[in-house]
Amino acid sequence: MPYNYYFSLAVKHQTFKIDEKVEEGKIILIILHKLHSHLAKIAGDYDCGDHVHYKNRSLSVQDAADYVTVLDPNHEDKFNGSLQWILQSADDLGIKLLGNDSDVEVNDVSEVLYLESTHPQMSFICRFRRAFLTVLHRMFLFLVGVGIVWGVHYYMKYRWRKEESETRQMYDMVEKIIDVLRRHNEACQENKDLQPYLPIPHVRDSLISPQNRKTMKKAWERAVDFVETNESRIRKETQRIGGGDYLVWRWMQPPSTCDKITVVPSKVWQGKAFHLDGRNSPPNSLTPCLKIRNMFDPVMELGDDWHVAIQEAILEKCSDNEGIVHIAVDKNSREGCVYVKCLSPEYAGKAFKALHGSWFDGKLVTVKYLRLDRYHYRFPQAVHCNTPLKPSNRYMNSMSHLRLLTNTANSQGPS
Repeated sequence: MPYNYYFSLAVKHQTFKIDEKVEEGKIILIILHKLHSHLAKIAGDYDCGDHVHYKNRSLSVQDAADYVTVLDPNHEDKFNGSLQWILQSADDLGIKLLGNDSDVEVNDVSEVLYLESTHPQMSFICRFRRAFLTVLHRMFLFLVGVGIVWGVHYYMKYRWRKEESETRQMYDMVEKIIDVLRRHNEACQENKDLQPYLPIPHVRDSLISPQNRKTMKKAWERAVDFVETNESRIRKETQRIGGGDYLVWRWMQPPSTCDKITVVPSKVWQGKAFHLDGRNSPPNSLTPCLKIRNMFDPVMELGDDWHVAIQEAILEKCSDNEGIVHIAVDKNSREGCVYVKCLSPEYAGKAFKALHGSWFDGKLVTVKYLRLDRYHYRFPQAVHCNTPLKPSNRYMNSMSHLRLLTNTANSQGPS
């Protein structure tokens, strides 16, 4: 036969194969379209809460094949080809093939166990409800986060206030202990029959009423530790009293060379009660304002200008600090409060170290930092204060006692 005849047969055969592949592709697309719609409905109904008709949001391979066969029995043999098409496609066809492990990618049709839609079909009401619930859930998480942050902040403020209150109670207790022992020592000078010491439990019982001993236990224990660590004028020892051994405190008499300075003039600084460290000194200040306690007793002050002496004493104690720009004496404060504003937190920290834990006029001075906005709210006139304050004279009267102590110590010298 002629060559053209065989060529014609080959072309017809090739055309038939192309037409057959095109037809197979159309069938596969029809199957994929129907599977996509069915799987999208299953996933959407399941996600919208229909767990009665659907146990999960995916469909097994067998159920998917049965669904395709029911729609058109002629498509049964094309089902695996549809799965192969999905595996080979680089595009998202809206159908995900799953094996035993949903996190492991399937590479072969034989590994496919379930089919699942990646684009669930949901009604408008379902989408709105899900969006609303999502917003509510995120708002709840946000409010919980805010609540936790606020709770931590409130707890820290509570802890700081409690620590400050306990520290103030401790200092007040130290002052009372010193006053009791000093008075007892004076009584012993007049009455030689008295013992020159006091049992520690007796001091506690005389200072704290029975109903307050439980609540004041921590303040008392801290005061006892403070006295033992920082107060050189009080000695702790053991004495036998009434057949039993008791811990007692004894007020130590100053040496005879210092008798001439035992009477301390009023309104003078009398030295440090303790050295500042991490336990009794807060970290670097974030505010330039201070609140100083125990600078005076309003009941004992006389005259109209006594507060000026208080201001002068603070400026003289902080004479090397050129950052104090405002001082306010609360003349009605039972705690003897004085408020100080500095140019910067650094100057405030310097003033804190100079004043906190010092003895002034027989009182133990304590200092704490105060927020700038609260300071300005209480003293509006301090907003524009920026000129450093200095002592009014060069004599530094409030420092005279410290100078006398220093000169006496230097005059004794090493023997």
